[in-house]
Amino acid sequence: MEPPRKRRRLPGHWALWVLGPLVAIVAAVGVYVWTQYRTLTSAKFSTIDYTVPNAPPLVAGSGETVYRIDPTHSTLSYQVEEKLLGQGVHTAKGSTNGIAGDIALNRTNPSASRVGEIVANVEELHSDNRLRDARIRQDYLSSHDFPLASLTVASLRGMPATVADGQTYHFTMATQLTVKKIAKPVTWDVDGSVANGKLTATATAHVKLSTWDVGPINLAGLVSTGDDATLTMKLTALDPSKYTVPNAIAPPASARHSGSSPSFKKVIMPALQANCASCHNSGQVGAAHWVLDDANDAAQVADGIGTVVKARYMPPWPASDLGVALLHSKRLPQKTVDQIVQWADAGGKLDVPGTTRITPTRGPAGAPPRHDVVLTMPQAYAGSLSNPNDYRCFVLDPHITKPTYVTGYEVTPGHREEIHHAQIFHVDAAQVADAAAKDGKDGKPGWSCYAGPSLSSKVRDRTAISPGAVGDRAQAARHSLRGQLQPGLIAGWVPGQDPVIYPDHSGILFQPGDAIVLQIHYHYEDPPVPDRSTVALQLDPGTAPVKRIDIVNPLGPVEIPCMPGQDAPLCNRANALQDDAHLYGPTGSLVEGGLLALCNKTADELAATFHNGIATSSCDTRVPESGNIVGAMGHMHTLGKSFRLTLDPGTPQQKVLLDIPTWNFDWQMNYQFQTPLHVNAGETVRMECTWDRSLDPNRAPKYIVFAEGTEDEMCFSTYALIPDDQSQTQG
Repeated sequence: MEPPRKRRRLPGHWALWVLGPLVAIVAAVGVYVWTQYRTLTSAKFSTIDYTVPNAPPLVAGSGETVYRIDPTHSTLSYQVEEKLLGQGVHTAKGSTNGIAGDIALNRTNPSASRVGEIVANVEELHSDNRLRDARIRQDYLSSHDFPLASLTVASLRGMPATVADGQTYHFTMATQLTVKKIAKPVTWDVDGSVANGKLTATATAHVKLSTWDVGPINLAGLVSTGDDATLTMKLTALDPSKYTVPNAIAPPASARHSGSSPSFKKVIMPALQANCASCHNSGQVGAAHWVLDDANDAAQVADGIGTVVKARYMPPWPASDLGVALLHSKRLPQKTVDQIVQWADAGGKLDVPGTTRITPTRGPAGAPPRHDVVLTMPQAYAGSLSNPNDYRCFVLDPHITKPTYVTGYEVTPGHREEIHHAQIFHVDAAQVADAAAKDGKDGKPGWSCYAGPSLSSKVRDRTAISPGAVGDRAQAARHSLRGQLQPGLIAGWVPGQDPVIYPDHSGILFQPGDAIVLQIHYHYEDPPVPDRSTVALQLDPGTAPVKRIDIVNPLGPVEIPCMPGQDAPLCNRANALQDDAHLYGPTGSLVEGGLLALCNKTADELAATFHNGIATSSCDTRVPESGNIVGAMGHMHTLGKSFRLTLDPGTPQQKVLLDIPTWNFDWQMNYQFQTPLHVNAGETVRMECTWDRSLDPNRAPKYIVFAEGTEDEMCFSTYALIPDDQSQTQG
């Protein structure tokens, strides 16, 4: 069970033969995902120290009585509308008692009253869901680094002429609220009274989360909030001369649970071991979001586990059951979902010691590839924090002396923490020579290669078949859209990915002198550690009965106007295209026009579909060669709403190849068919993409077209085709 991440995991050992062409494009958006989904819980942050913060004390002046906030009877709380997958819209609430401050009340001249600095510990904010609390602390409030919010009062308005005991008065309070060192004005509506040495007040303010860069919250595919939030302070302040003011608070009481609970040992633990531990044990990719090493780790966030399982957000499986049957579904049986939710609702009870280890009982399907040759980077490489996203290429030579198939591989990163992803390119002898001329020219091993190796070759493009090619045109089609699909890209790796064996006895044919280029995207947040990664290859003789596999890449245009009323310069389509050319080179402004022509669409036609923030696009392409489709995938960016790939649409033979009704940017899986689907050259494949601007309401206004960046979008898919005609050699 894995919350999303910016480092991407793949669903099974077969996956990366399809991912190859995608990895290059996902590279640009990967940084976004890793930044958004940082550590959810960890040993460092698993325990919150519930203490009362210190606030500057006030000294009573003439005519004043100082009242000190009693944290045991005071709260700072938030309310925000939250939309949870499968559960609709409701109000999320959280509060903290970690609040301190003084109020100097002048009863005879209330307008002269003073409110000292009020300090609240927002790290102590808690709600009815501990998984929500941990995510807010880490990803939005950054409260582990900025635990204290402070409120300074600029003025009190509408104060009465005098204050009488037991009388409630309404007034407004103009303040500066500082969160994460961002100070912004906030006006509060206050109802207050004083009696018997106690001052009570309720203050309410309506704010925008984006003001302090703490929202809107959008955990892709699971939960989203609006930007509007309500803050409420309920204060009880005591006259220290009459009362002892508490200076300590207790941790929030655990929610009261009732009802029977399934046995953790017999029911819940086996489900966690089979579906969660392989990703969330320490050192695995899911541990970047939630560490599951022992029973206590599960019990501490039982309510959150119940939430994500009930919503079917975890284990991740965005594809619907519509269309072709898919292998390796991660969907939990409804009975298991019900049992986990019942256990969570009952309080996450344990009937084993909390230190009981949770270890995987289900691993990747299939045997791992053989390590017939292990290739290591020639030298260790360390980049610089001045270039936090460093794309570096290295030639790894397997010394192929006769035709040989690569039928599987495994990448082992030298320093996993700083490697965002890797790509593997198949290059010929001429390209190896070109690489030698680039290698080390800047004084470091390898060469900089954001857009791919960029090596010249006198040989043909070895990579994906582009859409529209049929029969004898398949070879020519491999040369179209060359600038986008990165010739030679055959595989890739992301953290958490299993070793790869190409499906159905298929592979990539290497000729004598061929080699691979390993492109690594290093993402540095700390001083770089020298890396020396390896690639192990499974090799079979060129005479072996290995099938040629092709990756077909349908692409579609993207036309997403700005929202009505936005008139930023980049909302002009021509300006946006010019900006893309500046960001990505000349192809940045040319790709969209080519896709419009390829798909027989116009920009105006697609822009006209834009309504209430929703944009759509589609493209019909042709199956290039008769054969068996064995898997498919889709790709969009963070505004993606839904995706569908359909064979022979609108005919009695129509088959949905892949349907993703709720797009999840963080789970761009590859889906293998239970039974290979035979297709004939020339059949229509329709790709349909939908986007929703409300998924990222704070995005800088820009007219969006097909481009590489996170702030751009794509309508992209692949399907893996093993041709009937295996007489054509690869390459």
